[in-house]
Amino acid sequence: MNKKPPPLASSFLALYCPESLIEGIEGDLQEQFEFDVKEIGERAARRKYVWNVIKFFRPAIILRNKFRNHLFQQHMLQNYFKIAFRSLWRAKAHSLINVLGLSLGIACCILISLFVRDELTFDRMHKNADRIYRVYAREDWGEKQQFFNTVTPFPMGPALKDNLPEVEHQVRVNNINAQVKVGESQFNETVVVAGQDFFDVFDFKTIVGDRQQALHGQSNVVISKRMADKYFGTADPLNKVIAIQLGENFEDFSVKAVAENTPSNSSIQFDVLISELNYPKLYNQNLLTSSWFNIIPETYVMLKQGTDPTAVERKFPSMFRTIIGEDNFKKSKYAPGLQPLTDIHLNTNYPVGIAPVSNPKYSYILAAIALLILFVACINFVTLSVGRSMQRAKEVGIRKVVGAMRVQLITQFIGEAIIVSLIAMVIGAGLAFANLPLFNDLAGKQLLFPLNGFMILIITSLLLVIGLISGSYPAFVLSSFKPIAILKGALQAGSSKQNVRKVLVGVQLVLSIFLISSTLLMRKQLTFLQNKNMGFNKEQLAEIQLNVPRGGTLATRVNAGFEKAERFKTELEKFPDILAVCASAHDFGNGAWTNVGYTDDKNVYRTFNLNIVDDEYLPTLKMELASGRNFSDANPSDKRHSVIVNEAFAKEYGWTDAIGKRIPGKNFQDHEVIGVIKDFNYASLYTKVQPLVIVEDPSIILSGIENINIDNSPIPKLMVRLKPGNMATATTQLKEVWNRVSGEEEFSFAFVDQAMAKQYRNDQNLGRIVSIAAILAILIGSLGLYALASLAMQNRTKEISIRKVLGATENSLLVLLSKEYVVLVVVCLILSVPATWYLMANWLSTFEYRVAIGFDVFLLAGSISLIMALGTICFQMLKTVWTSPMKNLKYE
Repeated sequence: MNKKPPPLASSFLALYCPESLIEGIEGDLQEQFEFDVKEIGERAARRKYVWNVIKFFRPAIILRNKFRNHLFQQHMLQNYFKIAFRSLWRAKAHSLINVLGLSLGIACCILISLFVRDELTFDRMHKNADRIYRVYAREDWGEKQQFFNTVTPFPMGPALKDNLPEVEHQVRVNNINAQVKVGESQFNETVVVAGQDFFDVFDFKTIVGDRQQALHGQSNVVISKRMADKYFGTADPLNKVIAIQLGENFEDFSVKAVAENTPSNSSIQFDVLISELNYPKLYNQNLLTSSWFNIIPETYVMLKQGTDPTAVERKFPSMFRTIIGEDNFKKSKYAPGLQPLTDIHLNTNYPVGIAPVSNPKYSYILAAIALLILFVACINFVTLSVGRSMQRAKEVGIRKVVGAMRVQLITQFIGEAIIVSLIAMVIGAGLAFANLPLFNDLAGKQLLFPLNGFMILIITSLLLVIGLISGSYPAFVLSSFKPIAILKGALQAGSSKQNVRKVLVGVQLVLSIFLISSTLLMRKQLTFLQNKNMGFNKEQLAEIQLNVPRGGTLATRVNAGFEKAERFKTELEKFPDILAVCASAHDFGNGAWTNVGYTDDKNVYRTFNLNIVDDEYLPTLKMELASGRNFSDANPSDKRHSVIVNEAFAKEYGWTDAIGKRIPGKNFQDHEVIGVIKDFNYASLYTKVQPLVIVEDPSIILSGIENINIDNSPIPKLMVRLKPGNMATATTQLKEVWNRVSGEEEFSFAFVDQAMAKQYRNDQNLGRIVSIAAILAILIGSLGLYALASLAMQNRTKEISIRKVLGATENSLLVLLSKEYVVLVVVCLILSVPATWYLMANWLSTFEYRVAIGFDVFLLAGSISLIMALGTICFQMLKTVWTSPMKNLKYE
């Protein structure tokens, strides 16, 4: 250690001190310096010891501090909960309104989220869903001859599997109507014929049996659990025998597996499933192996792992040019492609195959409705919280004075919102579970209420989102109050907060009026659909599908069906409760009628629809002729030479007088038009009436056409008009005749008006859901208006009392108090009109026949909203007006 003073000190002395003093001063400095060095050493040793002690006890100190912080936070959390519950309990009415409104909104969100998830997860239950594609084909033969189909030729699947190494499996699927006999019972079932690799591609679960080998035998059958219960009850169905009529005779099939009922969100549905090895019993060899322009089955392919589908599609042109020939390829511009399996259900840009396609707009509309209702409920929460801000101002001021920070206040108020949301969540989930059957009926679904990760995610997300949305604005408003202004009484309910409440209530009213207007318009359109004159009488009209054994040509089966219909007519004419009977190849509401195409004498390609009927068809359906006459059995030549066309057909061909005309084609059999029937809507009202030809003998038309598209089986149906007022007796008589003529075949029939109504089921369901949503929005909004009016009346109690003292009448006060609400409803009505007009015009545009959007709907919606608003707040206004001024002014 250095024993001398620092050199700097010596230098300083040398410059500024006399030499006689230097020695004495240096001695003193030397002593002081040695003392200081010793003191510093001792201090350093003590610090080192203390530091070692602190290091030893440091984990314990940290743990103690953490424990203290934990206790403090726990105490604070408990305090937050206590204050929150006390605040909610003091304002029981407002809390109840918030909880009830949020509960309804949450229940709607949960139910609709289940619907949307079901729609978006269609066909995703298969583990290889991302590798499965449905094959489609486009053909372009020239003007008006463009064809786009998702059903394909029979050779399509094998050709893709044989020529493309990227294709791991191919499966063809198509449905047939067949009689199924189990013991002495006979049923009319839809039988699905599928490829042998069906269970290698699709992961439908089986309960018993070997699913992998079930379709590798020609006489094997797979049935669903539903069918197993229907056919065998509680008995073991495995290896039991059922008989299926594939041709003229019944064939025995052995049950090799029982599958679980197919999920409702699967495009492929089956109850009875047999192998494609049975195709030769159903179709001729040419159709199965070499016909490339006759389309029947859906074809699915599963590509190998990692395969790019666009790369596979690029190989199609050269492949099909070789398979179908250069000439056919050029003439038809044959262009197959691949559609992902998961894209089938919600893509309306592709034609419908075997499974129906859903319009995704319904999911979007329902999701929007759920969010609107929840938004209205959240607005209630915000408006009530802001409205109560003056009542809670002193609480905020005192808590700030005693040291509460703004972040703690924000946490407190958001916590209150989350508590309300939690209570509402429990109630809303219970409401959703209880009303799921009703919602399934409205939506046409079979949804379940699962307690899985998805449901937990939905509930948690709703809880957090609602709590934050509902609680954030009130939290920031309340926490911003200045404690001095609060405690001096200088804080008043300013116009800004009144304006915020008015805006929020206005948003509620706009949404409510929008939903009411939409409901009224949808009901108006649906009523129009039900009551529109279709061109025939659909009331008390029943349709019954006749069963004809498969085998032979389609024309042979059609003729056999009409012969069977004649036997029914002979028997049914004996009963006075059955007014008329006819036979028709096509019925109503069950698919498109046969469409044919040909090239006319002027080399113009034309298309029209075709129906085959008997001479009682027009009278039974009570159709009217615009000109000419009906078919007549008294004139035998009608069956061989006569056709009837509709007005749309005559207009299409430019005929002013169609009687005696001939359809301009080279190959049609000799014929003439004997009648023109007034246009009737044989398809849905989404489309306009298309040209139609009606014949008794289809060979007149089939001989001259080039293309035919059969969507709805032309096997004849009985059309029976029943006597009103005695439907039960008439139905019993129908069943007796059916059993006498058809033997053991299952009897089933449907009424035409009900079958036609099914075409608009989605729109009807949507209309009912929107109606319920409007009612809920009105209810939630009314609750909010009631509570808001209560707060408003409390703030204006002294004003009203003073006005009464000065001579104001009760009527004038009611007008004064209600005037702002009337103005608010009128403004909201005006604001809601453009959005309602645009959205409903878009929806109505999907119908060829539709109602006009008139202002009467909006006036009615505004009147309903005004009545609901005034009816809701009337009690509060009257209560305030009728209160004695002395009671309110006695302390002034």
